Order: sequence, then structure tokens, then C-alpha cells
Amino acid sequence: MKRDPAERLLELIAAAPQRLVADPSPAALAAHLEDARSSLDLLAAEAGPLVDVGSGAGLPGIPILLARPDLAGILLESRARRCAHLEQAVAETGLAERVRVLNLRAEEYAAGAGRDAAGIVVARALAPPPVAIELCLPLLRPGGLLVLHAGAVDRAAAVAAAETVGGAVEAVRPVPGFERRSHLAVRKTGPTPAGFPRRVGAAARDPIVRGGG
Repeated sequence: MKRDPAERLLELIAAAPQRLVADPSPAALAAHLEDARSSLDLLAAEAGPLVDVGSGAGLPGIPILLARPDLAGILLESRARRCAHLEQAVAETGLAERVRVLNLRAEEYAAGAGRDAAGIVVARALAPPPVAIELCLPLLRPGGLLVLHAGAVDRAAAVAAAETVGGAVEAVRPVPGFERRSHLAVRKTGPTPAGFPRRVGAAARDPIVRGGG
């Protein structure tokens, strides 16, 4: 029987010498996989390439890319040790021909080749929603979609942040089967405004919208 590549990803997360998730038990890892796949319906009509910002353990990017063989992708991660895990995961889940791992901050990538280039951007537990929106939206081309796997979302704060960086909130919805988990979908409505991305770390130090999660 052919091995499920998603199950291999969970094995690699559990066996990693660094702790990639708070709870690496089989039940918790199965929940992580379910959460990663939970936004697939939001992305069904979207074209790539896909960028997973702050990919870390490979969630939600790798499960989404496994479920969408039509998509090429980039796993963006600022920590070199986690990039080593991601490289192994990409190789062992059969994604090497269409997925790259980049050891960069979102601001660095958006200031260069990544600016206004992706069709889909996803992120999970990256930062409070207004900060995550500022980090992620400059990577999208106009018309592309950002989906954040987040906790609680202050919709008004998310709307204000999205409008500042060239986007519009399309949906905020609970994740079925999870308490205090939300999907936040933001559509890129035009080119990234001048002045964005700001310098590395500026979004977290001085958010464009205060509060909001």
C-alpha cells in the first residue's frame, strides 16, 4: 500500500530534534493536519503559486499542497533549523519538483522577487491578524487570496489593516470542530501601496492597527 505523504509529514514533525509543535502526540498531530486542510474549500477556485508564510513545521502549507497537485509553492521560514526540517519534509512527501523552501523573512521576500507575485498566501499562528495581514498581503498579486488560520479575529481591525495594505476582508468564519479557531480570508484588491513592506520587524513593533487579536 502506498504511504500517505501527509502521515509522513506528521512522523517527521514528531521525530524532529527541535519541538515544532507544542504537543507532538498522535492525537494533537492529527488535529494539526485537520486544521491545515480546513481551508481547502476557501482555496478551491484560487490559482497559485502558493506561499506559506512562517511555515515552521510545514503547516498549513504542505497538507494544502498535497491536496492541490496543480499548485506550485514556496515555504517561507526565517529560522534555518526549521528550514532543514522543511527541506526534508518536501523531499519525503514527494513535493520537491514543485515546492521550494526559502530561508527569508516575509518582509525580505516581499521587497524583492516575492512582491505582488503569489496567487495564494496562507499562514498559521503567524501573528495577530493585523500584523499578519501586513506581512502577507504584499506577497499577493492583485486578485489573489490570503487565508490566515488564526484564533479570535477582530473583524474591524482586520478590515482596517487590509485596506491599508491593498486588500479587503472577504470572510471571517469559525473552523468546524475547533474552539477559538478562525479562518480570515482577505482578497488583494490592487498593487501593494508604496511604503510596504516596511523594514523587518516594523509590523510587530508598530502595528498599522492596534489591537485585533
